[in-house]
Order: sequence, then C-alpha cells, then structure tokens
Amino acid sequence: MNRSPRSRLRGRLRSRARDRPRNRPRSRSLRLRLTALAALAITVTVGLATAVLVATLVSSVRSNETTTLNAYAESLARSAVDGRWPAPLPPAPGDPGIWSQVVDSSGRVVAATENVAGRPPMYTLAAGSTSPTPTPSSAGHGDEQIVAQRYVVGSTPVVVYAGGPTRLLSILTSDIRGHLLYAVPLVLLGAIGISWLLIGRTLRPVERMRAEAAEITGSGLHRRIPEPDGDDEIGRLARTLNTMLGRLENSAARQRRFVSDASHELRTPVTAIRTSMEVGLAHPDQAPWPELATRVVSEAARLQRLVDDLLLHARADDDTLLARHEPVDLRGLAVAAVDAVNAVPSRIPIAVEAEDGVLVTGDPDQLTRLLRNLLDNAERHATAHVRVRVMTQGPGTAVVEVIDDGPGIPLADRERVFDRFVRLQAARERGPGMTAGTGLGLSIARDIVTAHGGTIEVTDADPGQDDPGQADPGLSDERGAKFTVRLPIVYPQGLVTSH
Repeated sequence: MNRSPRSRLRGRLRSRARDRPRNRPRSRSLRLRLTALAALAITVTVGLATAVLVATLVSSVRSNETTTLNAYAESLARSAVDGRWPAPLPPAPGDPGIWSQVVDSSGRVVAATENVAGRPPMYTLAAGSTSPTPTPSSAGHGDEQIVAQRYVVGSTPVVVYAGGPTRLLSILTSDIRGHLLYAVPLVLLGAIGISWLLIGRTLRPVERMRAEAAEITGSGLHRRIPEPDGDDEIGRLARTLNTMLGRLENSAARQRRFVSDASHELRTPVTAIRTSMEVGLAHPDQAPWPELATRVVSEAARLQRLVDDLLLHARADDDTLLARHEPVDLRGLAVAAVDAVNAVPSRIPIAVEAEDGVLVTGDPDQLTRLLRNLLDNAERHATAHVRVRVMTQGPGTAVVEVIDDGPGIPLADRERVFDRFVRLQAARERGPGMTAGTGLGLSIARDIVTAHGGTIEVTDADPGQDDPGQADPGLSDERGAKFTVRLPIVYPQGLVTSH
C-alpha cells in the first residue's frame, strides 16, 4: 500500500529524530572535581574541629569558674566564728563581680557580700538537690554561674550561695566567633588553592599520557606513553598501558604476517588453476583436458584445505573452536585415525599402542583433526615407520605421542614449528610422493590442544625406541621427532582421581 507524501515526510522526520545524537552532559574536569571534593572534605574537617574546639573551651571555662566559686564558698564557710558571720562577707579575691549570700533554713539571709547587701534570697535550694533555683530578686543579674553548698555553722544549718556573671565566657565566645569569621574562610581558600595546585601537578603525567595515547594509531603501535617515575598508581597505570600496547603491537604484527602469508598461499593454487584453464582455453582442440582437469581438481582441493585451515584458525582466535564438550576415548580416536591412514596402500604404515579407558573432555571432531594433523606431519617426514602411543601419566594427565624416524627438528626451531605458515623444508625433507603442506597443520594442532587445556611439545625420538632391534648405533641421538600432547584426564565418574 503506497503512503502519501505527507506520511513519508513524517516518517523521514521521525527517523532523523531517532538518528540525531542525544545531548550528552558536559564533561567536567577531573581536577575540578577532585578540588571540589578536597574543599568539601576540608570544610567538614575544619567545621568539626572548630566545633570540638569551641565546646572544649566553653566546658573548660565553665569548669574553672565552678571550681573558683566552690573554693570561694568554702572559704566563706570557714570565715564564720562561733556561728557569727562577718558583715559584709569578704569579696572574692581578684573578681569584684562575684557575690555571695548565706541563707539559713528559714530562708533568711544571715550574711552577704557588699554587692548584694540588703537583698532577699536570690536563689533557693530544694531538699536533696544540688541545683539552685532562681527567685524573682535575682532578676537583673543576667547570665551567671551559681554554686550552692550546705554547711552547719555552730548548730545552724545554712546554704552558702556564690555566683558571678559569665563575662569571661561571653568574651571568649565572641572572640572565637570573631576570629573564626575571618580565619576559617582564609584557611579554606588557602586549602582550595593548594589542593588545586597539588592536584594539577599530580594529574600532569596523566595529561601527558592522554595526549600521547591520542596520537597512537593502528599504524603507530610502536609508540609508548611516557611513564612517570615512582611506583604509584599512575606509574603502574602507565606501565600496564604500555604492556597492553606491546601486546596489541605483537598481535597486529602477527595479523599482518598472517594475512600476507595467507595471501601468498592462496595465490599459488589460484594461479595454478587459472593458468591451467587459460592454457586449455587457448588451445581447446589440442589441450590435454583430463590432465588439466586433474590438476585443477588437485589445486582446488588444496585451496579448500587452506581455506578450511584459515577458518579454523579464525575460530581459535575467537575462542569458538570447541563446539562440543563431552567425554572422549582417546584410544578409540587414535585407532580410528591410524586405521584410516593404513587403509591407503601407498602410505607409510603406522603402529599404535593405546591403553584402555583414557578419557578426556572435549570436542571429538577437533581431537580427531589433532591426531590427523600430527600423523600427516609424521608421515610426511618419516623414513620407514611412525608410531602412536596413548597412555596416562600421573594422576590426571592423558598423553598422546606421535613418533617418526625422520631427520628430526633442530632445537632452535622446536618452538617456531608451531607458528603459522612455517615449513622447515631444509631440516625435514618430504617423503617420496608427498606434496608440500600449508604450514598450518602444527599451528592448528597447538590451537586445538590449547583449547582443551593441554600442552604440546616436540623432542627427539629415542634411538631404536620406535623399532627395537633395528636401532643403528651410527645414527645421531637427534634422529627422529616425537610430538607429545598432554591433556587433562577425566575418569568415568567425571572426577580426576589418583592411582
């Protein structure tokens, strides 16, 4: 059903609205955020410290005033002689603002200092209480500190009241507030400025790292970001990033080498196929078509094998090599692979020795391919015979050995032989009638072993071990090659046990 032009226009507008990037919040500087956090932390710390300081000072001043008043009241109680009080009571030494009244049990003032002489009781003290209660006559004295002590002078119980204004506390509080009003903002501003400078200096290496990382491209993976001195978090980050760049550089180099080698290997059969067909088309009446067709089929088969190997390597790189995980009997796989090779009359005979019940967990198709690749490699370079062994080693390891009696592999090439597109033609000559390999068989074998959690290595074959009684004393100890595969063994109960 055709839509109207207006509906199509609305659809395009909605599509553009969906494709339009959403507004992202503006990124803020890490330096600014860290400085703000530092300022907040300093403000909270200074505020708490100031509150604790003020509370401590106020408590200390009040405690000192209470101690002074109690000592003054006690001195007044000792000033009474034979039940008579001095009139007026002696003032407090050093502070004329302190006053005192002595009140008997009837509520009568029996003695007072000159500054409160003639006034009725200013405070009362309830029985069993230590906190005096103000009376109406105490009005006008404002905020003051009061203590009350009970004494018995002669035979008369009295209460000695002593009090004084809290001027010192008020002065102290106002001074602290005044100083804090100016000091705290200055301290905060100074702390913020210092934090801004220190954080900027700390993040300077990070900015240099960012600038250098921004310049690194896929073609410049050899470059490295600057590493600051020291072993702090930034230094470790720089070293980690440089290590990662090294891995990326090695991976990119391997990929470029792989693509180059793959292109070269693919070009050879394609060129052979094209040349054969061009020769046939140039002389259609005289061309040996059966021979050309045989050559084309052979090169096409080689091309197919190469493509299959490349696809398998791609799966190995993506960690998708194993399609199944199930118990696999290595003895059965080895016997089947050897029987398939021995079924071809022109192939070198292969002997097999295998223990029963050697189980591993993995993909049977890939394990079969592993055995075939090792057998093809051994047969390609063997002189007279190849031997396969399947056995257990230790409490939880399955071992597969493929041994040939060929020229062996030099010690310097025993690790490189597992790389892709590596062929050691100078060291291991091909047997009669054998075609050149692609250089991927052993690298595929290593990928399969690694995917199954195992290891593979190549060593010298023991002289005479492959065929006892036929060992030639004149042969070198390096004659023959032995490929050893070790895989985790799984017993029928699904557990790894010890013998």
